[in-house]
Amino acid sequence: MRFYKMDRQVNKNDIDKFNFENKRVGVIVHIEDKNGKILLQQRGPKCRDENGHYEDVGGGVESSDVNFKSAIIREMQEEMGDEVNIDLSNPIGIYHCPKDNENWIFVIFKGRYINGNINIMEPEKCTGYKFFTYDDAINSELVSNDCKFLIKSVKDIKA
Repeated sequence: MRFYKMDRQVNKNDIDKFNFENKRVGVIVHIEDKNGKILLQQRGPKCRDENGHYEDVGGGVESSDVNFKSAIIREMQEEMGDEVNIDLSNPIGIYHCPKDNENWIFVIFKGRYINGNINIMEPEKCTGYKFFTYDDAINSELVSNDCKFLIKSVKDIKA
């Protein structure tokens, strides 16, 4: 696992530099509330991995996505619905996360939970949402190791 901090927009050329076999491209948003608590979702039984563990919101980029920001907005709406108000940053980094036989390259955003209802839109993939303090997330056996790595990597990045 590696995290690469970016101080500019991330584009397709940045992703193309990762020459891995079985490369998959995704987006993740690290969401915190005004008190710095981290919003994580518990992965459901139909997820491809990390079932039962908590992770940040995100997913794969689709061919219909105009850019990475549109991809993460789509993912947030698919997973949390449209009743939640999240202030979304520009990309803050790229995260390489090998999982099984795939090399995931994620474009990472930060989000600030403003208000609204967080809904479970895909109950087979998400069983709930929970706000964690930084220490609780890092020390919880229910938070995936990949997510803990990303939480540590983005902790001090201002968006």
